[in-house]
Amino acid sequence: MAKKILLVEDDQYTQDVYQEILKEAGFEVTLAIDGQEGLQKAQEGGYNLILLDIMMPKMDGLTLLKELKANPPKKDNGPIIMLTNLSHDPIVSEGLSLGAKSYVTKSDINPDQLVSKVKEFLKIE
Repeated sequence: MAKKILLVEDDQYTQDVYQEILKEAGFEVTLAIDGQEGLQKAQEGGYNLILLDIMMPKMDGLTLLKELKANPPKKDNGPIIMLTNLSHDPIVSEGLSLGAKSYVTKSDINPDQLVSKVKEFLKIE
């Protein structure tokens, strides 16, 4: 059975690229186009991995993490990985303290590396 990934990302180009490469790699991808939609889907639970953009309209990734911590999902989710271009920023530290397991710097990663990272986070060889 395919691993389920929730991709919370507001940038259309990034959505398209990440969704396509993850689906090609055999993952089931659910898309949320902003933080509010991402929070709703994350609270339903059942995702093996959540890829969470930090800078988004309506609700940013840090607020989503705070809300998830305050109101845990009905079904557990796997790790939350932040997607950011702010690799050495206090925002990343705050996200990790709120429960994110790691982060990926979007500007430093190509599609193959993203798939490798996802497999690493899901403990798939």
